[in-house]
This record gives sequence, C-alpha cells and structure tokens, in this order.
Amino acid sequence: MIRRLAAILLVLTLASCDAPPRSYTDALRMMSNGEYRIAADNLRPLAENGYAPAQFRLGLLYLYGKGVRHEPRQAAHWLLKAAQQDDVGGQYVLAQLYRHGLGVSQNDTLAFRWLQKLAERGYAPAQYEVGLCYAQGRGVAQNNALALEWLRKAADREHAQAIAQLVAAYRQGSLGLHPDAEMALFWQRKTRPKPF
Repeated sequence: MIRRLAAILLVLTLASCDAPPRSYTDALRMMSNGEYRIAADNLRPLAENGYAPAQFRLGLLYLYGKGVRHEPRQAAHWLLKAAQQDDVGGQYVLAQLYRHGLGVSQNDTLAFRWLQKLAERGYAPAQYEVGLCYAQGRGVAQNNALALEWLRKAADREHAQAIAQLVAAYRQGSLGLHPDAEMALFWQRKTRPKPF
C-alpha cells in the first residue's frame, strides 16, 4: 500500500499547476533535490494563504516526516484544506488517511466519499478504489453492479489493477458474473503493450 501510494504521490507531486508562485516552484525544486526543510519553509506561507498545491505538498512532508517532524495529524490538517479546494492529490491522500486511520480516526465512509468525488471527475485510481469499495462493502453498501461499473471505468482508462480485477472476475465468475473466458481474455489483452 505504501509503495503504491508513494508512486501515485510522486506523479501528483511532479504534476504542473497553472502559473504557480515562484516560491512554490522553488519549493518543488528543493524537494526534488532532497532539501525538504527549506521546501517546507517555502510552502508554509503559501499553504497558510490558501494555495491548495502548497497545502497538499506540505501535508505530504508532514506525512512522511521530510524536513519537518512526522506528524500525521498535521498532515491530515493540510491535506483536508487542499482537498476542500478540489486538489486531486489532497483528496486522494486524505481518503487513504481515513482508510488507514493515519492522523484521523479510521473511517471507511469518509474515505469512500473522497474517493467518489475523484472517481466522478474521471481519476482512474479513485475509480478503481470505488469499485473495490462496492465489491467489498467498505464504506458503502456492497453492490456488484456498481463495483463492475467503476472497475470498467478505471479499466477503460488503462488502470492495470482494475483490468486485473475484471480478468479475475470473469475467470472466476465473481462479482455476480458468470465465468466468461472470452471476456476475461478481452480485458487481459488490454494490459498488453500496444504496438507503435
């Protein structure tokens, strides 16, 4: 879980924003150079002034204890502020904090709500996790039809884990499906590299 989250966070951290303040771009550069304390010092005033990307990244620094003390509650504070401004990273990581009870009380319902917001915006990792929530009845009532719907949406966006879930469901006849080797093969082919 931590490795997968770290990989997603790396992508989100490197994503660009509209005309970021110079101190923000300086902070990103410092983070990439491992100068986390200086990065945190640059991010803090921006975060306090409501700049969501800075709130997200400052939250990550507190979550991982990079340049600041490891303080999951402080991480949750900044991630919530970013999430409330529709920051994708803030919403996704906050959902993970609720799911695992890091810096907040463990709450599958709140985790699902934040994931659902992102899924509706087309964010494939959240679509996959919403599908799993429906499949497992975690934070929401179990519903195979909705689980399949969200897994298919994520798979259509080439989310490898969603595709693997669909392949398994069609092979095993789970999630209310009858075993269907043809459909399992259809989804399995989606994971293969496409020719140039």
